[in-house]
Amino acid sequence: MVDQFVFWEDPKNKILTKNLFSEIAENSAKKVIKAEKMSEKDRANANNPTQIRKFFDEIVSIEAKFKSSIKDGSDENRKLAFKQHLPYIYMLLPKAKYAEARKLISPEFTELLDIAINNVKEPDDIKVLVSFFEAFIGYFKYEKVKNDNLRKSNFSQGRSFSNANNVKREYDRRKF
Repeated sequence: MVDQFVFWEDPKNKILTKNLFSEIAENSAKKVIKAEKMSEKDRANANNPTQIRKFFDEIVSIEAKFKSSIKDGSDENRKLAFKQHLPYIYMLLPKAKYAEARKLISPEFTELLDIAINNVKEPDDIKVLVSFFEAFIGYFKYEKVKNDNLRKSNFSQGRSFSNANNVKREYDRRKF
């Protein structure tokens, strides 16, 4: 299960949660990876970085369309453009459910996407959503490569791990 989080520590003064792009994004990536490892049989192709990237690309595309639809910099036009693009942001949720049903992404990734999208309440939140997923993808890719390399190393040494905790312990033991 992915932890709940908020984008803004102080929404009125536009102060972001200080660890949104670091600890929160990293912990979210670890939980998505850990959940994937817990039921590998059912999710052989779940959370493929290409699938995760596809959702990020769509978020970036929505942001670009949002920015280009603002006629002038007035607050009124920004809010109108936001209202016009918000349904497309929410459309990511049924797309995620469909991908989850096809076992292309895990329920934990869908949950993370849901939490993040439900934080989008005003125009500035679109940029934060993009930045959060940019950070998440960086940590996700790092964790994925780290776990894959460890699994390959242990396989070549004749060892196998039955769960994510053993993988982490082995990785921590090997740090140099």
